[in-house]
Amino acid sequence: MSDERIEPSINHEYIVEVATEIDAETRDQMLVLRVTTTREFTSFAYDISLQLSVNESEKQIHLEIGGLSIPSVMMPSTGGAVSERKIKLLPAGTYQLTVAKKSRTLESSITIAKNGTVTAKQAANAFAVIQI
Repeated sequence: MSDERIEPSINHEYIVEVATEIDAETRDQMLVLRVTTTREFTSFAYDISLQLSVNESEKQIHLEIGGLSIPSVMMPSTGGAVSERKIKLLPAGTYQLTVAKKSRTLESSITIAKNGTVTAKQAANAFAVIQI
């Protein structure tokens, strides 16, 4: 038996979590896109710069991942960098989801059912993975 440590192989940099939640103030149902790095940090819980644009008429959602920034509250923390964007839940249908970072893009789709449940199609061999 060998004492050599075996590191897990991770083929993607980011996890893009797609979820729904109820806004506490407005009681509206929201679509949440939460991005987390697979790389974990030992000093701070860094923020990820995100730009979200939605073209409802063309059924397109575009999420641009930028760089990392130091959090405004300098509390020590460990884990992946994380940020999220929320929008009011879109009408039922299938939407083209594009996640981009520099010259890399992930093309996927999410389907919103009439009851508000969300499903996603996963692209293979991408720099990010989609989770529901």
